[in-house]
Amino acid sequence: MKLNYLVLLFILPFIESTYYAQIQGTWHSNFQVAGKSLLMDLQVEGIGRDGSIVVSIPDQPKLKPQTMEDYALFSDSLWFSWKMIGLTYAAKLQGDSLVGTMAQSGLTWKAVFYKEVQTMKEVAGKIQEPKAPFPYKEQEIEIATTKKIKISGNLILPEFEKASTFPLVIMVSGSGAQDRNCEILGHKPFWVLADHLGRKGIASYRYDDRGVGKSTGKFESATQVDFATDLVSIIAYFHKAFPKAKIYVYGHSEGGMTALRASVQTKDIAGIIEAASVGTSGKEVLIDQQYLIPEAMGFSKVECSWNQRLYSKGAEIALQSSEKTFPSLYQTWLKQVWDSIPAKLLDGASQEDLQIQMTAFFNKEWARQFLAFESKIYLAQLNLPFLVINGSKDVQVPALSNQEGFRKNMSAASLSKSTFYILEGANHLFQQCESCNLAEYASLELTLDPTLMEWVTSWILAQP
Repeated sequence: MKLNYLVLLFILPFIESTYYAQIQGTWHSNFQVAGKSLLMDLQVEGIGRDGSIVVSIPDQPKLKPQTMEDYALFSDSLWFSWKMIGLTYAAKLQGDSLVGTMAQSGLTWKAVFYKEVQTMKEVAGKIQEPKAPFPYKEQEIEIATTKKIKISGNLILPEFEKASTFPLVIMVSGSGAQDRNCEILGHKPFWVLADHLGRKGIASYRYDDRGVGKSTGKFESATQVDFATDLVSIIAYFHKAFPKAKIYVYGHSEGGMTALRASVQTKDIAGIIEAASVGTSGKEVLIDQQYLIPEAMGFSKVECSWNQRLYSKGAEIALQSSEKTFPSLYQTWLKQVWDSIPAKLLDGASQEDLQIQMTAFFNKEWARQFLAFESKIYLAQLNLPFLVINGSKDVQVPALSNQEGFRKNMSAASLSKSTFYILEGANHLFQQCESCNLAEYASLELTLDPTLMEWVTSWILAQP
């Protein structure tokens, strides 16, 4: 009997070390989420708190490998939370693979990692993705906006004489690092719109944000003022290249704020299209959306109100503090209210987790400029025609309050020649929606409601 016991003691460490060896090393995955194919690598070393998990994104070389601070690592399974982007992954060894589930922003998907290097797979485009033949010319244009920044984008130019009068739309994307197609959750709305305009004889330029795609610079440190500087330079470039062109700016969401900031610095635009954008203030929109977004996800009124309160207080402190003092001021307030916050709203997050999340969002110059932004400051200075379009089901930029903001804050001259539309049943991306929450964006096949594109086209062609 003693002999069998000794054999068992010998076998158990052997089994443990075998699993231990299997989970070590570099793992590779190519998973599909929200209509997009993504590559991810995991470098796994050690075990338990003596181990480490490092995540890297091979197709985004500008993003340095990230060491996970919040993780669990066992001989046959692992879990980590990438706090910076709100992504979690839990997986277990199955044969020679790591099989598990990832989650981010209300979306969950299966992700399998292998020891073999993975390659990007083609993903079928959405139904509105443009297809050849194209009745226009398209070329890549690079524009220097400062001594250090070059913006790269695509110019669609129907058959025009260079010196002739024709409309040209510059497209400005909303919050977050966006490429020239404004690609989000498998959709490419700027490409869809640009193709539609091109087929109607309207030129357009869509571009990568600084630090994204082929544009240079660092997106992470860019501010609203920086984005407006880029836009002013782009407008100047095209005014010089096509002196008789009538230049319009199409700003989606925060892009509409950028359009207003830039428009008071130039006389070379013929009009502005504000699509799901801010007619009130950055602070007001943020506070509104922090109730509406969880409400669309099924949270109770109490939970929605608490979410709104967390962000409202963050905004208040950010506007009254410096980068150095914000963390301690918000932490002090959070400690006072922590026990009152609904558990469902926290979803397992610790006080430290929430503190990190709020500090990352509020404690930077971009956020302070966003919160301090007031549309009335810019609208009062302008004498331009506006096309203002909002989706009736938008939970990020509420339609009625922001339409009213534009009407109330415009100069009388602008108001007399402007047009306002609310697209019934449409969300923030101008898709016809059902639940109309953020997680639904990816599952909807329609990229842009055709009505939006017809409104934009008709308004531009009707301008004197």
